[in-house]
Amino acid sequence: MDYGAPSNWIVNESYSNPAGREYDLFYIYPTLVSDPDKPLMDMSDPKVELKTLGFVTAQVELFKGSRQFAPYVRQLEYHRSMEYLGGDKSLEPLMQVGMDDAVAAFRHYLSHWNNGRPYILFGHSQGSVNLYETMKRCPEIRADRGFVAAYLLGLPFMTGKKILADFAGRGIAPARGADDVSVIIGWNTQSADAVNPIYSMPGAYVINPLNWRTDETPSPASENIESVFYKYRETDPRRRHVRRTNLCGAVIDKSKGALIADLPSNSYWDAHEFVGKGVFHMNDFWFFAGNLIANVGTRLASRHGIPCRH
Repeated sequence: MDYGAPSNWIVNESYSNPAGREYDLFYIYPTLVSDPDKPLMDMSDPKVELKTLGFVTAQVELFKGSRQFAPYVRQLEYHRSMEYLGGDKSLEPLMQVGMDDAVAAFRHYLSHWNNGRPYILFGHSQGSVNLYETMKRCPEIRADRGFVAAYLLGLPFMTGKKILADFAGRGIAPARGADDVSVIIGWNTQSADAVNPIYSMPGAYVINPLNWRTDETPSPASENIESVFYKYRETDPRRRHVRRTNLCGAVIDKSKGALIADLPSNSYWDAHEFVGKGVFHMNDFWFFAGNLIANVGTRLASRHGIPCRH
């Protein structure tokens, strides 16, 4: 993929005035396409292009203080991505296509448009997998070159030990609080009675986005600043978000390696038809959007003079 071509970016604010934009946001979307006939998403399909544009802009536009970048990445479609998660190694070459795209896009951004600005990495699900691989393969991702934090939500089967091993000697670690920098942040959300969650496991790394703790201290719904949901059928961008304050509380369950939201399974909120009863994977970001966006500001402030707390 040639990321010098504007057509290979969904959002590209490299030419916008950075005044008033405190940081850059580099974003990669989750799995958005289900197509048994095409293993990789095809942006030459107008329906795919329109769906991707709508979803991506609905997420990144919430980060009001940022200059935003979101490349087109040739991800695995849904059915094959689930097979890959289930252990089908024959899909590795196809999965690698999206990873290679992510690396190429990020390196183009860093070389041509970053200009020493602080930046946040943000991804969800397959987008988080793409960004995690990008971080592994790009040693130029460093705190002294602008890296602040990576919010990699819905990252499957990830442990703190693996993060430390993958980034040994590079000063990148799993976040342990609200204001540490040069960190990876993530969680997988489910109900207390979730059945067969496919993203979490005992010992997985989880941080609670309501209290920014990694222990099992619960947070009530009153600490949930704002949940934001995307109405994908809404054509008016001014009305495509639904906002709820104090929607749910959350607590980490270390025995499950998951973030437990106090919402019922088999409800409006879960994705039982796709990933199992009580698995809130599709809402990892939306449930806690207000807290995550506020936390970006906390970590940016911490970057100015407060040492990392690894």
